[in-house]
Amino acid sequence: MITLSRLLLFAALNAILGHSIALDLDDYSKANNQSLLWAPYRSNCYFGLRPRYVNDEPFVLGAMWFNSINAQGLAKVRHFVEQGDKLDKYGWIWYDPRIGGRETIRDSESNLQLNFTFVKSHSGENWAVQVEGDLIDKNKEAAHSIVIYMKQNGKEDSSCYLNQNDIFTKNRNELSFTGFSNELKGYTIKLADENSKFYKDAVPPLSPDCDPSKPTVLSMNIPDDQLWKAKDVFQSLLKDSIQAHVETNPQLSANLIPSALTIRNIHNFPPGNVQYIQQTFEGHFKFNIIFNKKGSKDQIAENSVDHLIVLAEGLVQQKFNKKFGIADNSLYRDFAQETFSNLLGGLSYFHGTHLVDRETAFDNENFDRIELLNSNEEGPLELFSMVPSRAFFPRGFYWDEGFHLLQLLDYDSDLVFEVLHSWFNLIDKDGWIPREVILGDEARSKVPEEFRVQNPNIANPPTLLLAFSEILSRAKTIQEEMLESHLQENYQYEELDSSFQGDKLNNNPELLISYAKEIYPKLLKHYEWFRNSQKGMLEEYMEVPSINSKVHMEEAYRWIGRTFTHCLPSGMDDYPRAIPPDIAELHVDALTWVGVMTRSMKQIASVIDLVEEIKRFATIEENIVENLKTLHWDDDQKLFCDITFNDDANTDEALRKFVCHEGYVSLLPFAVKLIPHTDVERLKHILDSMSNTTTLLSPYGIRSLSKTDEYYDTGEVYWRGPIWLNINYLCLDALEYYFLESPLKKSEGQNEELFLQARTLYKQLRQNIIDNVYKIWKKDGYVYEQYNHKNGKGSGVQHFTGWTALVVNMIGKLPEEL
Repeated sequence: MITLSRLLLFAALNAILGHSIALDLDDYSKANNQSLLWAPYRSNCYFGLRPRYVNDEPFVLGAMWFNSINAQGLAKVRHFVEQGDKLDKYGWIWYDPRIGGRETIRDSESNLQLNFTFVKSHSGENWAVQVEGDLIDKNKEAAHSIVIYMKQNGKEDSSCYLNQNDIFTKNRNELSFTGFSNELKGYTIKLADENSKFYKDAVPPLSPDCDPSKPTVLSMNIPDDQLWKAKDVFQSLLKDSIQAHVETNPQLSANLIPSALTIRNIHNFPPGNVQYIQQTFEGHFKFNIIFNKKGSKDQIAENSVDHLIVLAEGLVQQKFNKKFGIADNSLYRDFAQETFSNLLGGLSYFHGTHLVDRETAFDNENFDRIELLNSNEEGPLELFSMVPSRAFFPRGFYWDEGFHLLQLLDYDSDLVFEVLHSWFNLIDKDGWIPREVILGDEARSKVPEEFRVQNPNIANPPTLLLAFSEILSRAKTIQEEMLESHLQENYQYEELDSSFQGDKLNNNPELLISYAKEIYPKLLKHYEWFRNSQKGMLEEYMEVPSINSKVHMEEAYRWIGRTFTHCLPSGMDDYPRAIPPDIAELHVDALTWVGVMTRSMKQIASVIDLVEEIKRFATIEENIVENLKTLHWDDDQKLFCDITFNDDANTDEALRKFVCHEGYVSLLPFAVKLIPHTDVERLKHILDSMSNTTTLLSPYGIRSLSKTDEYYDTGEVYWRGPIWLNINYLCLDALEYYFLESPLKKSEGQNEELFLQARTLYKQLRQNIIDNVYKIWKKDGYVYEQYNHKNGKGSGVQHFTGWTALVVNMIGKLPEEL
């Protein structure tokens, strides 16, 4: 608890520093917004660019490509990231949203090696994209059509525009455009090729307006909310054009196909705010797209793009090296940077309405799947978030995002704050945050219809508060260190500047603490919503003697929305639960996550010095820890288990039936550090469980479900055996907490064997995970959603650079030799 003397010291420090917190927050926000304004925030596209927090009239850019050497190329236009495209590889090899990055794509079917390199000016107002490509197989002919589309959004009666300028240069392969929006103001865009080899056949093109040997521009209008269909529009226009060609030239020869697959204004559209630019190449090509805001002091010159790229790559490498400390000669160095870059490459900005059903009532006794048929559009809302997978899950996931942020804490704490701030803004008047945030038609187009509608009865593991409490705890520690440094006259306050690199909160913790005070009422509402909405029926068990005398009545929970076969709200979809389901069942992981949430709220209250709230949360946390033992610990199996009501019981004690499935659910109270250090007996049983190769421990990580469980490797085999890195990471973190940094180290020698076992498991588990994920990446070029529990192969969604990127933290966090 903070003392009066320390409060006075903090007050004195603030007075000495002479800074207004409100002003600092404004300056912080301005600087952060500037450095994060532009980036490839349309991560569902192979390359898609838009500004953050510019919603009414944003400028939007996207890229497409296909091989137009034959007619089949039109059906294989690449635009949105799709697993079905079966590219050899795609992804960022270095990237930071504040600086820039390079995405490399290898598409053997199109015979194309393609790079997109994105960089920004120092102010963050201006940017450039360099597009470079070449044949993979020089012996195969190709006509690579690269299509860039750009749109200046804005209502028809607005002053927004995006127009092609007249060309006054002798270089026919240079295009320039002028645009304006009320939010972005005036800007120019230039596309310039650098000695690219355009496609040119020996025969003349079908018509002058579809000549593949030079850039082609088509201007038209597309409604703002339909731009995500840019590929469909492009293909439709080409089909109409081809049909017209065929009508006048029925015997279309093969060498004229690239000409036929060049876009033209077949319908005589008037110029509009969408510009399609198609360029077709037959060999190596390289061109730059340069955006400059009018009046900006650091506009990007055409001849400076290569230099900017070199500088940006150097900055990204330096930042990565500084934050993770992975040696340049490490076996894992390139793997780690690429994997982490792809986590950052999933950073997205969404804006639009979402579908919510607030009318459908949940029948707590019916465990059939609930149809959410009374949805309404709500919003518009906005979300700044990473995504688990650009191909398969390009949207915000509440339970995934906390793990994403834990990865970022040491790399860019300011970015963690920006994402958390965006998520917390979604808390509605009742305290609810959707488990999936799907904003607008572009995001909805990638989601199966049955999953698009959200319901405020359904929760998800509250990992966001886990991340927020961690960043606040660090801020408090830094603040106290600053106080000590100031008192010793060694402290210097760091001013905000334009070289914003993501560590301002570390140097100015009062900013974060001030925000915590501001957001606390909303977080409290969210906390209470979670506890109330997932409350379990403990009354059914009050006749059980071992429960009745010890239990805390308010702290029992279950996941609302569970069905006979799945418990989607828990995040572990098909992990086995009670069969048959029962209205009175209680879930150990639901109680555990409320414990995590309570501990986080206690830490937040501590940081902002709410003394009575600290006491209240501490009491609730203690009650939850005791209930974990009283309700959910099975002394026979030595596991934490779900419980259900036993209608066939012949004694009062037997009214509680343990539903034990050894695996991630049984390990969770340990993994999130809710077991007291003093509970050595239970810690030993859990350590034995994790170390057992006949049940949970595999050569590739800890299995999600024990090999001896009746449901192991059955059904969908999703959370019934495969290895997931998020839970393995938590287990490693907990091993370090309990046994490598534990106060128990100083206890009697009776625990020596226990610590030796823990250290051995830690080293073995960590190395097994790193080696396997690296081996699969080396072979396939990707990391995966999960890893096979029998052979270690990648399974589930390919290129799942959400929480699987936690492997980088495992590599970078090298403890001293154990």
